Amino acid sequence: MTEERLKTVFFTFSIALIACMGYMVCGTWIGWSSTAIYQMKNNQTELDVTNYGTMIAMYDLGNMISPIPCGYVLGLYGRKQTISNIGPMNMIAWIMMLTWPSRLDELYLARLFAGLAKGMTISAIPIYVGEIAEVKLRGAVLSMFPISLAMGMLCIQMIGQFLNYRQLNLLGLSISTVFTVLFFFMPESPYYLMQKDRKDEAEKSLMRIRAKDDVEDELAMIEETVAKQMQSKATYSELFMTKSNRRALIITMGACVFQRLSGISPFIHFSSITLPSKNYWLNPLVAVMVFTMIKNCGNFLPLFLVDLLGRKPLMVLSHFAMGVATALYGVGLYVVANVEGGSSLSWWPVLLLWAFILSYSMGAGTLAYTLLGEMFAANVKTKAAPLCVVFLAGASFILDGIYTFMTNAFGVYSNYFLYSVFNFIWVVASIFIMVETKGKTFLEIEEMLAA
Repeated sequence: MTEERLKTVFFTFSIALIACMGYMVCGTWIGWSSTAIYQMKNNQTELDVTNYGTMIAMYDLGNMISPIPCGYVLGLYGRKQTISNIGPMNMIAWIMMLTWPSRLDELYLARLFAGLAKGMTISAIPIYVGEIAEVKLRGAVLSMFPISLAMGMLCIQMIGQFLNYRQLNLLGLSISTVFTVLFFFMPESPYYLMQKDRKDEAEKSLMRIRAKDDVEDELAMIEETVAKQMQSKATYSELFMTKSNRRALIITMGACVFQRLSGISPFIHFSSITLPSKNYWLNPLVAVMVFTMIKNCGNFLPLFLVDLLGRKPLMVLSHFAMGVATALYGVGLYVVANVEGGSSLSWWPVLLLWAFILSYSMGAGTLAYTLLGEMFAANVKTKAAPLCVVFLAGASFILDGIYTFMTNAFGVYSNYFLYSVFNFIWVVASIFIMVETKGKTFLEIEEMLAA
């Protein structure tokens, strides 16, 4: 690899990494819940929370509300300006929790506001990163999102064990502040600039991203792609009227919804209070921290596999493994709670918790975001991606919201049997509906979907 090529790869990944810090900020909110719920349950905060599911679901509710408005903002004001608002929104939410540490209504409102920021993050950043990445690097770069998410989770879970509630919130605030400052210096997407007929600015942006002066060939490819894809009017009806858009929407929305229905959100939020407490051989917070560490390490696998094996095989394998893991996890919880002498098997759910997250990380956790960044034509991208995120957040909202009800009505293990069914449904569906996009340009993907 030449020195110029190394420089290009380095700068492309550096810009993508800073953008992916937005996912790290989301990770701090997700990781916050397991530590904070444990503190609340053990009376280490000033808060009196009786329904943890509602508290968690407020974040998902915000995540459902903001993506579609975010799509309009992305088209009007650009990728950079939209993403630049995400950091300050998270900072406001953390400050609210620090200012009113004993008020439950302020906690709910802060999590709702942070959820709005998350909806913008998942809608905007994959589009931005997908547009700044080269075709050969796109799969690897888009695989960085879950890595950043897990890093934020791990950071707050690992350090949070040694912090009180106020310090935990200060840590989250500091990470949001760092992202806000760093992203201020990022370039605008050359695809967006080309859509707005700002070719000179698009060229300068691309030269900065690639760290070289000769970008004429790639700039011409971007101009051709945008010109072709912008021929149709960007409306929501266009998503359903055009065959390629319709297929892209079905595939990507399915991947997003079933990623959530796999059970990942309840595993993250409730494991610290769900894991067996009798004859327990590992502190729940430590088990959750190891869970996040495995997630973080497992997220590196798609960096090498997504452009080697392809998207479809990884998706099928990942959900099949999660289907097995969730079923056995539910069995483990039932045995420990209801079978005489079952408490001696308290290690069983812990190991399956870790097996689940490894299965999730190697495929499903990454591929939904990869598809968000590469499946849609330029004219509908800012409509389609937010719509998919709404359904993704809606699936999390439902699972988190009904977790306490399911536990009280049918036993905690019933939740995980349900997740197993969902995983196997998507295994079968993805075999028939997914198309392989590895190594394809945006134009080639559109042509393949239209065939």
